[in-house]
Amino acid sequence: MISDDQLNQLERLGALRDRGVLTPSEFEAEKRRILQASAPGAGPARRGSMFQSASDAITNQLGLERLEPLTVKHLFSEVFRKHDPDAVENILSVGTTLTTPALTPSVAATPTPWIFFRILLTTLLTYGIFIVAWGVWENPKLLPGLIIIGAFAVPFSMIILFFELNTPRNVSAPRAMHFLFVGGAASLLFTLVIGDLVPIFGVFGASAAGLIEEPAKLLAVVATLATLPRERYPYRLNALLFGACVGAGFAAFETAGYALTAGDEARAATLTIRGLLAPFGHVIWTAITSVAYWSAQRESARLGDILTSRRFLPLMLTCMGLHFVWNMNFTGPFMIKYWVLGAIGWVIVLSLIQMGLREINEAAAGAARP
Repeated sequence: MISDDQLNQLERLGALRDRGVLTPSEFEAEKRRILQASAPGAGPARRGSMFQSASDAITNQLGLERLEPLTVKHLFSEVFRKHDPDAVENILSVGTTLTTPALTPSVAATPTPWIFFRILLTTLLTYGIFIVAWGVWENPKLLPGLIIIGAFAVPFSMIILFFELNTPRNVSAPRAMHFLFVGGAASLLFTLVIGDLVPIFGVFGASAAGLIEEPAKLLAVVATLATLPRERYPYRLNALLFGACVGAGFAAFETAGYALTAGDEARAATLTIRGLLAPFGHVIWTAITSVAYWSAQRESARLGDILTSRRFLPLMLTCMGLHFVWNMNFTGPFMIKYWVLGAIGWVIVLSLIQMGLREINEAAAGAARP
């Protein structure tokens, strides 16, 4: 007998096949895997890979949707394909009252972001020019450009990624920049204030940053969002984008500070290493906590209920824990600690994206009904 959960999985697979995300053979293979679980005497369905098993464990513990591997495969399928140069302007020129598209089923289709990769290559090229120029001439006038580009190259590209993932297209580029700069600066201010009020660095050392910075960044998201018309941004994917912007601003400003004080010999290494690790830290942690707060706030407007909600607390504690371990004084071979922690974070983000797309799909279906 097929369970309701299996029936829902089959319906999602059918939708993916109809949109061209799955080929007929991929659809049949996934269908057989799901139906095997309903056969008499059948045990749990086999997972496709070690990563799938690990991601299932993470999403189950946190009460999130199971990560669909074929959806993830589709997500980045357009990165290396050729695109019309005008497409960049068309995709980024959205989000105003005049350029927000109508809510239709096509809006809920799984996104295929690619502009972020072009932005990344451009900023890395610019950073490389500054590195070469500094290495040859060591002219102090090069330092502002070196630090600014080095600090913002990867975080800014991450913002473009989350901007492309925001399929309702109801957030404009200037609005995202508002969260990047104002929200990022506010998160640093709140970090300093909370750090003075709760002096725990003497107890936990650098790891205490995870207990202070994550609430501070979330507070910056909430405070910045409070200045905007909330009814224009009602979706989970909006919260994901706003959190990513504040996290990117925090990460870039923090990296610039570290580079400024690192000294001439260590500056380039500091910028490069922190740039490589940027996609796995502040950006996704703040994106996750923003969605967690958004989800809890939909169920209750009382702050106490929000902070203790099962929608919010597990994800908030998870991000604080990831940050806490991130700052502990060990890395393992090939900096394996950072890659493992980053993988956990991205499993959560991708699951939240899936949930966000499902939400948009349901909203579009409701809007289409007479």
